Amino acid sequence: MIIALLAITSGIALIWVSAEKLENYSVHAAREFGFSPFFIGSTVIAFGTSAPEMLTTFFVSLENKGSMVIGNVIGSNVANLSLVFGSMLLVVSLKKLRIKQEVAIQKNLLILLVSGLLIWLIIAIDPFNIASSFILLASLILVIFFWYKNGVSDEKENDIDLPKYVSLKLTLSLVFLVFAAWLITFGANQILDEFSLGELFIGYTVLAIGTSLPEIAASVSLALKGRYETVTGTLIGSNIFNGLCVLAIPGLFMNPKMSLGWSYSEWSPLLFILFIITFIFAYYIFSVSKKERYASILLSLLFLSSYFVSLYFAY
Repeated sequence: MIIALLAITSGIALIWVSAEKLENYSVHAAREFGFSPFFIGSTVIAFGTSAPEMLTTFFVSLENKGSMVIGNVIGSNVANLSLVFGSMLLVVSLKKLRIKQEVAIQKNLLILLVSGLLIWLIIAIDPFNIASSFILLASLILVIFFWYKNGVSDEKENDIDLPKYVSLKLTLSLVFLVFAAWLITFGANQILDEFSLGELFIGYTVLAIGTSLPEIAASVSLALKGRYETVTGTLIGSNIFNGLCVLAIPGLFMNPKMSLGWSYSEWSPLLFILFIITFIFAYYIFSVSKKERYASILLSLLFLSSYFVSLYFAY
């Protein structure tokens, strides 16, 4: 048990540091090419913060624990909107700041909702099928292409003082992320074996919260700097990456053992909770894109409490 806790704690600490470094260096490079704040948030930062989910899913899939993958995907997406957005909204509301969004974000909110329905459909039918993986990955490619076509700015920030050896530092950050993901997966499996807890519950809690910490750190930090558009882009992009990319990984292994212990009926309530939270998030961002307003502390508490309500269904 002590070894498991040390592995998980060390992995989370490494994820926190390495993901933050990965995001920082990626943003410097992306800005040099003149990409918009939303595009940086929805692709570069979102990919960086979703890297832990992708890597832990890969390691878990090697052990044919598909149910843990589903728990990780659902749990991470719920945590992103409830814990991450809730924390950001709470910080902004306590500072009595206004939130605003560009009107262009409305199309991306629609993409988020449609991708959420696609993820729900894939999980309901068969999330461990190679065809499902191809559908998810093809959808992700289309979304990224849309973001690229609509995310390039006319101006480039050529006067940015870029750090030295950016490529090397990006690579090292990714290496540490891989190792951190392995540590968390190792610790989660130890707890799973010792306490005989369900794979879905471990994935929903240990893996999901551990891998969502980078999003919490990045979003709160960006919110304090007033970069709400980047925060929103990060959350939208991260949830789409988690669903369309992370969920596609198990099916690529084409192993029938991956689906052992999986039952859609047990987790349909959590998928419903995820979609409701996503809809509320989308509606709120849509409203602030129409008119700038103060952050709501009541709404932040609603988001934060929704995760703990979902734990009841996960358990």
